[in-house]
Amino acid sequence: MTDDSSTALATMNPTEIVATLREGLLVLTEDLTVEFASDRFLKMFQVDLDETVGRALSDLGDGQWNIPTILDPLNAIVAQNLTFQDVEIEHHFDHIGRKVMRLNARKTVRADNSTKQILLAIDDVTEAADYSRELSRQRLLAESIVDTLREPLLVLDGDLQIIAASRAFYSKFEVDARQAIGKNLTSLGNGQWANAELIRLLKDVVPEHSTIEGYEITHDFPHIGTRTVILNAREIFSEGNNTKTLLLAIEDVTERRRLGAERDQALDRSNQLLEELNHRVMNSLSVIGSVISMEGRTMIDDACKAAFVRMRTRIEAIGTLYHTLSRSAAVDSVKANDYLSAIVRDTVTALEVSPGAITLDLSIDDFWLSTRIAVPLGLITNELATNSLKYAYEGRDTGILGLRVVTVEGGFEFTIWDDGLGIDEDAHVDSGLGQKLVEAFVQQLGGAMERISGKGGTIHTLAIPHSTLLQLQAKRT
Repeated sequence: MTDDSSTALATMNPTEIVATLREGLLVLTEDLTVEFASDRFLKMFQVDLDETVGRALSDLGDGQWNIPTILDPLNAIVAQNLTFQDVEIEHHFDHIGRKVMRLNARKTVRADNSTKQILLAIDDVTEAADYSRELSRQRLLAESIVDTLREPLLVLDGDLQIIAASRAFYSKFEVDARQAIGKNLTSLGNGQWANAELIRLLKDVVPEHSTIEGYEITHDFPHIGTRTVILNAREIFSEGNNTKTLLLAIEDVTERRRLGAERDQALDRSNQLLEELNHRVMNSLSVIGSVISMEGRTMIDDACKAAFVRMRTRIEAIGTLYHTLSRSAAVDSVKANDYLSAIVRDTVTALEVSPGAITLDLSIDDFWLSTRIAVPLGLITNELATNSLKYAYEGRDTGILGLRVVTVEGGFEFTIWDDGLGIDEDAHVDSGLGQKLVEAFVQQLGGAMERISGKGGTIHTLAIPHSTLLQLQAKRT
């Protein structure tokens, strides 16, 4: 302190200086008796002047100031001519509760009589201490959360300097914490993190849009080589604080992409093999159908010829499935409309006496059937269409054959009908084999078949619940 400053203080009224201080002030004798207490002290600790001045510090408030952590340092000041600064002490007072006090004390000597005194300044920092503790707790919690994440995470300031990083980041990218904290992202790892697109995102895109979700880049990282990572970034705003904080989450998807590519390649190979298999099965069934047709034409007995025709249509119904699969470049599903319409038309072509005699009324929803569903449903269609064509239109030149398939909640409904004579319950059609096949296929599908027949025609309705289907609901692309 300069001489001019000392002179300026000497000419000032000490009470004015004390009144200006934000701390409470006590003047103590060598035996720690209170000689003076400032108004700030009295107000801070809610005590009266008469109950304070002239009493030992340890006796104040009925002994509430008998605090060793305060008294011992003060006695040391007297004995050893010491000072102490910014010492924080926490204490609970009966009438005002918990207080955190910051103490500053020093020994002085009075100029008039050379007696020794102690100046004790006490600042109530309870609120600030509580805030600091809560801030530390929140920081510890945040750091614990960051370290718990499996995903590498960086906390950056507005200039892209690293404030914090998760353990996963250090481990994944083989970075030492001492070489990361406080360092700019662009200079991390000898500049290998200075990816132009990443820096542009963090400096331009994130502040403008607040977040970046699922942004994928491929980059050559130090020590670990080329990696494909997905970035998620978010800007953190603090009320009343203009500083910027960025959270950058980095998900390494290199292995996932590799496995995905291998899976897609394997799937493509499998699809090619299945497509080739479908094509070969279709050709084989066509050859078998042709052989059966040729063999049937050599038969003399009409019943034998009819049996061969029925056998051929059943084989061709399955062949239609593989033909539809091949035509649509699919391997495990067919469009219901394409597949079932083809079976009905092929059956009519094979059994119709006069071309154009049978009018088809087809209404089939456009949905996908798995092959497990398509085979038995196609054979049911073939059997029922065959029976109608062979027996419903006797004595007539024309007729109507209809097929309606609609999706409903919980499954779909299949209805095939004709406008023929109805079914003679006493007749034995196809030695009952066709009916047995239909019943077996209906049971395989977990459905229920209902038949209504009369002079106006025959209607077969099949309800198939969704729980038994492998029907593909997703639209194919």
